[in-house]
Amino acid sequence: MKLRIKGNSIRIRLDRRDLKALVEQGRVDDALRFGPDLAFTYAVAIGPAPRERPRASYEDGRLVIRILAEDAAGWLAGDRVGFDHRQDVDGGTIRVLIEKDFACIDRPAGEADDDAFAFPNPSLSC
Repeated sequence: MKLRIKGNSIRIRLDRRDLKALVEQGRVDDALRFGPDLAFTYAVAIGPAPRERPRASYEDGRLVIRILAEDAAGWLAGDRVGFDHRQDVDGGTIRVLIEKDFACIDRPAGEADDDAFAFPNPSLSC
């Protein structure tokens, strides 16, 4: 799972393994560790959200993006790239994007392992 935060925009990319785990187990977690006892944690979880509009929240020091089970299952089985939603929050809006992680077209030599579970890149289709 890859996370990008820029201003009030959250973008998470899930590879095939992550998306399958989300559908089968209901949650995918990851963390940026600053040591044994300090981490920034984030997750994508099955839970209450408007249809086709994942919702972000910050709970107990963790960023959580929730998506309906039906949306996640259809996403895994289909060609949909992802979901893009603008969520109103107190004092503004957060843009929430969750997308399939596609194989990189021009990945530098030696970094091919980063794409081991990536979805096939549609730009490389014949």
